[in-house]
Amino acid sequence: HIKVIEQVGEGLVDLIENGKLHSNEMTALLKLYLKPMIQANIDYLVLGCTHYPYLMPQLIKLLPKHVKIIDSGEAVAKQTKAVLTRLDLLNYEKNTANTFYTNGNLEVLKLLLEKDYN
Repeated sequence: HIKVIEQVGEGLVDLIENGKLHSNEMTALLKLYLKPMIQANIDYLVLGCTHYPYLMPQLIKLLPKHVKIIDSGEAVAKQTKAVLTRLDLLNYEKNTANTFYTNGNLEVLKLLLEKDYN
């Protein structure tokens, strides 16, 4: 008794990576992609890309209040920790520095990290 509605997020990652997270173009795409899901009265929205948690504020505004958003990032983080623990590679030091790598625009990476790491 479960109905799955799939929607490819064509263009969303490009907008995020180009610093257009809060642009009119992003809002228009999100509305376009969410419309059939809202019309189908979805209960859950599963985020299927590591970029999509950045869209959480917009998604919360655009979706009905009863829709629960599932972000797989927490599950991935738990699995990563389990693998690092099993391989004895987990770092327990509290004063370590974070290093971030990008193959894109450094300014966009800084913008995306600003909220969580500054």
